[in-house]
Amino acid sequence: MKRIIRVIIGLILIGFSGFWIWYEYTYSMDTVIPFEVKDPSLETKVLIASQGSRFKDSLVQGILRHYQKDAIHFKVIDVYTMFTVDIDKWDALVIINSWEYGSPPGNVKRFIKNHPDQLDKLIILSTVGSSNIALKDIDVISGESIIEKRSYYTGILVERLNKIIK
Repeated sequence: MKRIIRVIIGLILIGFSGFWIWYEYTYSMDTVIPFEVKDPSLETKVLIASQGSRFKDSLVQGILRHYQKDAIHFKVIDVYTMFTVDIDKWDALVIINSWEYGSPPGNVKRFIKNHPDQLDKLIILSTVGSSNIALKDIDVISGESIIEKRSYYTGILVERLNKIIK
């Protein structure tokens, strides 16, 4: 009897582990390779911190295309390297991330908590299953990662970025 219970518990643990590995492999974000656009000596500087996915990459490219003729220096980094960011060097920060297990990545929450006096520089777009997700004292754009909606969300990001840098 004890052996049957151990086998059942073992099978449940193996099944759970298999599901966890499948879920992480299927839904985890790619790493964003950092790059810069235009001369860093330009007066206006915008940092984009993103997670890698087809949808998020298309938002980053949409923002860069929109401002390609403007004298704005952009730097794109992976959201998980935000701990290296000196917020004072940037006029605006665009954060594009996915909520994981019901909340934004811990480093995003810490970054916001560490810079309460500079929240007016932040634009956050979080991809989630629901459009009513919020962070305390932060205006968060939230929606689903539907590639057909990239123009819509790029427009919102550009509109909010214009309010900060122009």
